[in-house]
Amino acid sequence: MSISTKERTELRSELNNVGYKWDYVDSWPAKTTLYRHRAQKNPQGEIVSDVGTSVSGVPGAPSYVRNKSRQGLLAWPPSETCECPWCTKARQEKNIDNSEEIKSVSGRRKGSMGPHFNADS
Repeated sequence: MSISTKERTELRSELNNVGYKWDYVDSWPAKTTLYRHRAQKNPQGEIVSDVGTSVSGVPGAPSYVRNKSRQGLLAWPPSETCECPWCTKARQEKNIDNSEEIKSVSGRRKGSMGPHFNADS
């Protein structure tokens, strides 16, 4: 599948914005493991796959990874320092539930999250 330069730039930018390295589009793996940052629920609202669950052997194609990132599946496990929308929301809800002041995390997704993780952001 060939994509235009504009589509490639948009794909690269979107993946980079959620934390992937800028060159992921050029050097993606054939298969990868993704981790749930948002719980998967059935139509009745029951959790069927919890946060942190890994999904192994999924295609590593940038367009596939982009679509899954929109659903809360990312290439690094959720953590206290992850700043994806779902981890951030979970921390805020936890702090509100505990009646603590909401603390912002300094830095962005620091740590060892995997080979395609952008630690420079």
